[in-house]
Amino acid sequence: MGTGCMVPGSSPLVAGWSHRGVPPDKTSCTPPETGLDECGFQSDRFKTTVLVNMAAITERMDEQILPAVYRFLGASFHARPSQLGMLILSRALVQALSSPIGGLAGHHYNRIYVTAAGCFIWGIFTFAAALCTTLNQAILCWAVNGLGLALVIPSGQSLIADFYSPATRGKAFGILLMTGALGGMLGGLFATNVGATQPLGIEGWRVAFFTVALISMLIGTLTLAFAKDPRCAAPACLDAGPCPKPTRELSGRDVLNILRIPTFFIIVFQGIIGGIPWSTMTFLTLYFQLMGMSDFAASLVVSLFFGSTAVGALVGGWVGDWAAIHYPNHGRVAVSQFSVVFGPIFSVIVLKIMPLGGSRGIVALYITVMFAFGLMKSWSGAACNNPIFAEIVPARLRNMVYAFDRCFEGSLAALAAPLVGYLAERRFGFEGDAARTGDPVEDRRRAVALGDALFYFLIIPWILTLILFTGVHFTYPHDRAKAALEADADDTIRRPDATEIAPLTHARPSDDVTDLT
Repeated sequence: MGTGCMVPGSSPLVAGWSHRGVPPDKTSCTPPETGLDECGFQSDRFKTTVLVNMAAITERMDEQILPAVYRFLGASFHARPSQLGMLILSRALVQALSSPIGGLAGHHYNRIYVTAAGCFIWGIFTFAAALCTTLNQAILCWAVNGLGLALVIPSGQSLIADFYSPATRGKAFGILLMTGALGGMLGGLFATNVGATQPLGIEGWRVAFFTVALISMLIGTLTLAFAKDPRCAAPACLDAGPCPKPTRELSGRDVLNILRIPTFFIIVFQGIIGGIPWSTMTFLTLYFQLMGMSDFAASLVVSLFFGSTAVGALVGGWVGDWAAIHYPNHGRVAVSQFSVVFGPIFSVIVLKIMPLGGSRGIVALYITVMFAFGLMKSWSGAACNNPIFAEIVPARLRNMVYAFDRCFEGSLAALAAPLVGYLAERRFGFEGDAARTGDPVEDRRRAVALGDALFYFLIIPWILTLILFTGVHFTYPHDRAKAALEADADDTIRRPDATEIAPLTHARPSDDVTDLT
């Protein structure tokens, strides 16, 4: 195999082969199986990975513009925090319940078309949300928006898993999560500051929604034009029809087997609980605004927090890959637990110890602490969860495992957003709409009520998550070995002469993501 083709993102390493010359899992994306030479494969991988990451940026922008303009929505719709939480809940529930549909679509059809369709759906309904005049209309539009997210996320994650080998998969997922977090940072910063203006007499939050909607549809168009599904890369498969059928059709038994995998069950269960804090953090911008920060300062603190989670995801991916090489049975899980420990610690610091106010010194203090918070608390997805999901099921079921993960985690964690508002109003005395009253003392009292509600929804779930992760130490080695045996059986059916393909013993494990980093 020649190595003279050095397109962006290329390397001697072919996805699916480990740096030790052993094919640890049987992915469907190696050049011998796609019908492409290495040059074409590397080029397709680079373009597709970039576009999947661009879709992740837009997806997180779309998610974060809503909580970033809570104060302005509260003023426009005369909505309380619990009512604003219903916006997040409606989208998350539809996304969660639709994720199996997204998984099935990606399993049977070209994942590029599925991803592009998701971009168009969420773009259209984000645009529609900008035209709403009542809260109920906005809830309906934001709910359908969740269908688009359900199509994009499982297909994007399974494409990354197929394109990269186990030795570098953590770094690839780290980059994906990093770019997504950067999208959330930019979306929140943009929406909060535009929300305070009225360009051409239009409410600023509507302008933010219009802008993100147009970007979403542009990314969908670029994805259709340039991305490639490695499963459909052979010349005979480049029409608009479905991809070649998998070696074995997806059956009810396959779905049941996924749900019975102990490691999958534990990670998803802890993800349901661990997703609650991230769902409740949608109120952070409002919390900082009510304590006395300006719109710009509040958006800056929250945006830099999401920016630090971007860096943390990348760091977590690298550390997770290192730990997996040196401690294959326990390394990734230990890295994740190390990261989770910082959640309760920083929750106490931010919500119970730090002073309230909007002075420059206080804003600078919050920026520093929140940046460290995001940097250390965001390792789990790239270091542990996503790479392990790719290893405990055969390659043909990856789309479904990511879809079910989103289904179970998203549906229950989404309940936290309105519950935070409800607890703040009923237990801690938050009164009135989610907007400034003009009285700094009253606004600060309401900030304390919201912060107290946030505290319980942060610290308790993260402590439980830390405990639940311990079970993965016992289940993961067995589940990974079982999936490898099934992958060997699938590979024998698909490619009886597999032993004739020479292992790539000279490849380095980090080359295939270096350029993207």
